[in-house]
Amino acid sequence: MSESLLGQSFSITVIGMSVVFVFLLILVALMNGMSLFIQAIEKYFPQATPKAIATASNDNTLVAIAIAAAKRFQTK
Repeated sequence: MSESLLGQSFSITVIGMSVVFVFLLILVALMNGMSLFIQAIEKYFPQATPKAIATASNDNTLVAIAIAAAKRFQTK
């Protein structure tokens, strides 16, 4: 009797692991397909690149503000 239970448990384990493995294969294939689809769409509808917020002259001002804030914090 224990041999049949052991055999059944082994077959259920193999079936369950096979189902999970097949599901993961399908999931990876769908993700790769979506990646290729998005790359193809990007050719026709490119994303806008964000503009630089700080310019070179503005960077010096920000550095000066950061230094002043650090000195003020040290004196407290």
